[in-house]
Amino acid sequence: MANDTLSHSLPEPAPPLLAWTETLVITMLPPLMGWWLHREDPLFITSDFPWLVLAPVLPALRFGFVHGFISALLLVGLMVLGWETGRLPLETFPDEVAVGMLILAMLTGEFTDMHHRRLQQQQVINAHQRTRLDEFTRNYHLLKVSHDRLEQRLAAGTHSLRGALLDLRRQLTLPTERPSDPLTAVSDRILALFAGFGWIRVAGLYAVHRHHIAPHPIARIGAMQPVDPFDPLIRHAVNDGSLVSIGDQALETSKRPRSQVLVAVPLVDVNEKVWGVLAVQELPFIALHEENLRLLAVLGGHIGDLLAGAASLQSGESMEAGDFRYHLAQALRDRRKYGLPAMVLVLRFPRDHSRWQEMMELFLGQVRGLDHPWRMQGEEKNHLLFLLMPLTGEAEADAYRRRMDRVLHERFGAGFNDLGIEMRRLPLQGKDSLVELLERLHELAGIHPAADPAAR
Repeated sequence: MANDTLSHSLPEPAPPLLAWTETLVITMLPPLMGWWLHREDPLFITSDFPWLVLAPVLPALRFGFVHGFISALLLVGLMVLGWETGRLPLETFPDEVAVGMLILAMLTGEFTDMHHRRLQQQQVINAHQRTRLDEFTRNYHLLKVSHDRLEQRLAAGTHSLRGALLDLRRQLTLPTERPSDPLTAVSDRILALFAGFGWIRVAGLYAVHRHHIAPHPIARIGAMQPVDPFDPLIRHAVNDGSLVSIGDQALETSKRPRSQVLVAVPLVDVNEKVWGVLAVQELPFIALHEENLRLLAVLGGHIGDLLAGAASLQSGESMEAGDFRYHLAQALRDRRKYGLPAMVLVLRFPRDHSRWQEMMELFLGQVRGLDHPWRMQGEEKNHLLFLLMPLTGEAEADAYRRRMDRVLHERFGAGFNDLGIEMRRLPLQGKDSLVELLERLHELAGIHPAADPAAR
């Protein structure tokens, strides 16, 4: 490819026969014209200007040193021949004209060769640069396509996870009248959710009571075949509280029969209590990848938390505080097991401000679908708003602050600092515990931000 580029960028040299023919014609043209026009001095030696010296200059300028020098030699030969035969009206040979013509032809030819060499060098460099530019352009477009596909894949993965969580909250909201068996009450919704987001075609949902698996599914999708409650994958998922797939070859031993399912997804809450297990018998082969299995595991954990939240709401605890506590535990679990980022924003509103309630309502109105607020009465005449933001890192928190600062300017004509609103960040870590985090949030209700170096 590079050679083709070079050959197309460099000028094609004249064929040797044509070049030498042109040199001969140009060289002989002045003597012939002189023989026709000025026969007594055909080489113009006695003229005021030695016009003959221009004849080798033209081939030298066009073809280079060799052609110019040969042309000059031919003309010098004609001068010698004319002087020997007496055709030139001179008593002595015009050696100065001959030498000057040779030197002029050589200088002109050398200049031409040097110019051609430089031109060819620049053209070669330009051809290489053009080749590299073409390669870079192709690689750039390939990289751009790959980057766009990667962005689409990552964006699709994040959207699927967020969409699944939003749909989970929307579809699996526990009714006001608590059912005695919440798992059975929402079993069809659970299967529809897994089928919609996990590409599951055939599966059954089994209830689990104290690690005992029910012999029959409470709900199924597709042509579900009977499954042994002691199936190795199902038993391992219930005992370990984690998703197990057929790819975990370490689970198969010679003493156990081969599994009848491809994937076993436990519905486990943050307290590691297993409420049920989803036995998947059929799903597309391309769905057996880490990202989809991870999504199934996350959904199983969230469903377990919702089921646990229906019966474990503490006495005297508000629904807002209970919702925040359970989702905080859920975010901690996701951070610890799956590495999903999460952030708790601590917003402090000055109580002495005449419009503090309006400011807090503004923040509550801007809560995203996955966020969970918790309002608390603080000390020092301040009101606090704890905002749990799952799937949020430092960059997203910065974007949230910039967005809310614009909203505050639009509503109140001032931003965070001018209104006295303090915002601090508590990024969740895998080593954090729910009890310690809740205690820390309570302590923050009366601690100035500068006194807590861990909170930003």
